[in-house]
Amino acid sequence: MPNFEKVLDAVALPTSSKATALQTGRTGDPDPAVRLFAKTGLVIKAGTKFELVVPDEAKDRVSIGWGGAPSTPSRRVTVSCPARASSSGWQVYVGGFWAPRPACVPLIVRAGGKEQRVLIGLGTPCPGQLPPQGSSDQ
Repeated sequence: MPNFEKVLDAVALPTSSKATALQTGRTGDPDPAVRLFAKTGLVIKAGTKFELVVPDEAKDRVSIGWGGAPSTPSRRVTVSCPARASSSGWQVYVGGFWAPRPACVPLIVRAGGKEQRVLIGLGTPCPGQLPPQGSSDQ
């Protein structure tokens, strides 16, 4: 997980300074709010509970979702991951971020009574990140 960074020892997200911004692709959805999608795994530490929240100031710039078939865009994802035996103690779920246009967006992680704000690059890098590998739809 070199491009992922542990946040509150509950989840790992692509926020590392070694990370490239996530590539975006057009969804084909007529709703402009979910015009682009950036696919990424949600890496969860087994035996943890946490919440991912899109802050109010970013509600028009990003939606999130993991674990569905397909996932449903939301402003909040709550995870309660049972403890399971695995070689790493971490599990990965498919999903990602929807956005109307490329952006560096904030996300709030809440776990164990703590809160941490992180930045995710969607089609464009956040400060200190590299641009997406390959082309991204604008």
